[in-house]
Amino acid sequence: MYSRRQQSHTAVQVNKRNAIRRYFAAFFVCALAGAAGIAEQSGDVRTLQWQDLLPADQVALPPPIVDHSAIPLDSFPRNVHAPTVPSLDGELVRLPGFVVPLDVTEGKVSSFLLVPYFGACIHQPPPPPNQIVHVSFAAPVELDSMYDPVWVTGRMRIETYSDAFVQAGYALTGREVEPYDYGS
Repeated sequence: MYSRRQQSHTAVQVNKRNAIRRYFAAFFVCALAGAAGIAEQSGDVRTLQWQDLLPADQVALPPPIVDHSAIPLDSFPRNVHAPTVPSLDGELVRLPGFVVPLDVTEGKVSSFLLVPYFGACIHQPPPPPNQIVHVSFAAPVELDSMYDPVWVTGRMRIETYSDAFVQAGYALTGREVEPYDYGS
């Protein structure tokens, strides 16, 4: 039989071992969570080009040449049937493009259309829906210029956005917007 002193010493050792185990388990869980967060922020971001938003059998068309005097603004043809790529749904992506602002408050933008070429959706017929991304941010973001291309990073969804002039086939919950670097 153990004396009280031996029993107390054994209990302290067991408690120390359990505390050390809990410490290492907590450290391991935090390390995994941190690594997952870092991976999502950097390694798992898929850089896309506009061709990636088209099904494999579809080819991107060049921007249309438009005689603005011949087509009233409200009668631009709308290309409604434009299939999307289901595998992009839920992906964390980075896509370059031009901004067509929708919701602007105090010089900051909370939602916009991202389009593949300058002037799309403003002075010419809009691109097909699978070449337009509706981007929204939880908090409005500041843009350096509405005329320069940007990179937008966020979570892509297959979701339709539509108004009187345009239809988007994709939606993106924005995490970051930064100036486009022509060298990247």
